[in-house]
Amino acid sequence: MRGLLLFVFVLFLTTNLWSQAFSTKDFLFASSLPEKKFENYLSKKKFMPAGSKSTNGTIVNIYNLKERRKKKDTLQRIRSIETFQTKNSLSFTYITSLKDEYLENLKTLKETGFFCGNETDTAVMIFQKKNLTVKASFKTNADGDTLYSLFYNHQELPSPETIQFAEDLLQFYSHEYLRSVFGERNAIKDVYYFSEKEISKCTVLFPKTSRQAVFIWEDQENFCKPAYLIVGGNTNTASSVNYDGVIDENVWHSKEGVYSGMSLHSLIKLNGTSFKFYGKNTEAPYMIVPEKTGAVDFKKNRIVLGCLNPTSSQLLNNSTVRADQILSDNLGIYVFMMMLLPSSANNK
Repeated sequence: MRGLLLFVFVLFLTTNLWSQAFSTKDFLFASSLPEKKFENYLSKKKFMPAGSKSTNGTIVNIYNLKERRKKKDTLQRIRSIETFQTKNSLSFTYITSLKDEYLENLKTLKETGFFCGNETDTAVMIFQKKNLTVKASFKTNADGDTLYSLFYNHQELPSPETIQFAEDLLQFYSHEYLRSVFGERNAIKDVYYFSEKEISKCTVLFPKTSRQAVFIWEDQENFCKPAYLIVGGNTNTASSVNYDGVIDENVWHSKEGVYSGMSLHSLIKLNGTSFKFYGKNTEAPYMIVPEKTGAVDFKKNRIVLGCLNPTSSQLLNNSTVRADQILSDNLGIYVFMMMLLPSSANNK
């Protein structure tokens, strides 16, 4: 991971910064460096330690580029690097006062295959390639000087073997992360139809299989930041409109034990007590009221039920229905779909 950081780090700083190009030999050398030698490597590249700061409880190390300035050179150049380490990622920000250098770096990102969905937003752009993310931005400080920054993040992603439950999929922050781990064929960009008028860009993981899961993105331009994950239900995507094949029953289970096709009786037993769901004529028909009444937290994972015989009970006309009260009507009610929310959204 450290070697990959150094490779991209040098890639960004090719404009008027190094005395020589960064060769394959340099890359192989950098990739073999242990963490303790990282600062020594920066020192050889004339980036000197300039202290540290705490940002949201994380220690950020600062390095400034030491350059020789000519006496006649009145232009103050700012070039610095800020690095920090988290449990699953290594990040740094390169800051420069040179606009041409910043623009050249953006050009390099595009030429090397980084995806950017919001290139028209020149103030903040997000570039992604597999498990690499670069946030490019600029701002003007109090003195009227414009500083340009490239925030780089290299994320360590879980291996497919560690993904056991549906919630585990929410570790993947973007389409590029999914593509990096599961492959291009198993993670496709698509459009999800909630209705004829309401649509959303999405990523379909394992399309048209029993492991299918749909990521609805909060940032639809960049296909990142999951709003929620859909497991089960109808395949309401653009790529499935003309599909006439049979998709096996979804095999994903939640950590609490809920799965698509689970009977209402089994769900009540799993929860340890009854719960309520919205009636068929409401704005959210058959969705379990998002609250925690027992072992299953229906606020964390939104559950939508299906009904094989919706006309055989008048209780379904009510605004809310108690699960235990309608159970004896034998309507064939089951778990139709799960909508899993990221942990950050559960407190909203």
